[in-house]
Amino acid sequence: MSSSISTGTKRKSVVPASGTENAKRKRTDIQGDEKAQSTILANMSLPRNAVTIRNILKDMGVEKFKPRVIDQLMEFFHRHVRDILEDAYDYQQHANSKSKTMSSQDIKLAIHNKLAYSFLGPPPPELIAARAKDINRVPLEKVSEAGIPPPSSKFLLTTPNFEIDGDVSSVEEGS
Repeated sequence: MSSSISTGTKRKSVVPASGTENAKRKRTDIQGDEKAQSTILANMSLPRNAVTIRNILKDMGVEKFKPRVIDQLMEFFHRHVRDILEDAYDYQQHANSKSKTMSSQDIKLAIHNKLAYSFLGPPPPELIAARAKDINRVPLEKVSEAGIPPPSSKFLLTTPNFEIDGDVSSVEEGS
């Protein structure tokens, strides 16, 4: 921590003695755990929602991801919450309630409708098994030869692109 004292055109930098002691103390406190230090520094530059999303990803076992993943998830999160709040506001307006604030029931209804009509869950395992049986009933085609058939010899790169005359002796005598 430094302060400037101006005297005419010259400036002198004054550093208090206690500032260097505080800096040394902070440096030794931070040097303890490097992993914690990198986490603290990373958290300082990220918004709270981004840190929460990153922690959720780590809890789910996702260790490596591109930084844009957090941005995309934050955008999805904000859009999803905004849509739910807009729907809850519409439900509150439609109910003609005398209160001008949304109730928890309005928000619960908006969440229920959003989940019911926007997100599809996986199909039941019985449906998947029945579909797999139908597909597996059809036999596969028989393959006559294994592997990929090679192209005809005129398209091979190893085919010579010149022809040799059969009578080589007449060519040598003529020269």
